[in-house]
Amino acid sequence: MGNERAEQMKTFARLALLLVLILAMPGPAARAWPFKSKVTRQNYERIHNGMTETQVEEILGKPTEMKSEMGLQDLGEFDSWIYWHRGAMVMIDFSNGYVSDKSWTQG
Repeated sequence: MGNERAEQMKTFARLALLLVLILAMPGPAARAWPFKSKVTRQNYERIHNGMTETQVEEILGKPTEMKSEMGLQDLGEFDSWIYWHRGAMVMIDFSNGYVSDKSWTQG
């Protein structure tokens, strides 16, 4: 039973060390982390009117929020994709599936 307890302590110590190493990652290594956001000013600048939703998703990834509205008098469908990242809000507006406007708000 004492041996089992020693193994549990070793496992706990290894996990604690791994956590410390992850938290102490230097900047370049942290930026290479696999969960890196695609929402950057550079990618935002690549978005332009007339792009499809698929093209935008390839550049910025899936949005944090999506809002849809039907236009008056059969003007079509209007969608807004909203992305939040590091204090910035990015909104991409679509009209009938194509980019019609975009905005970057730093908060």
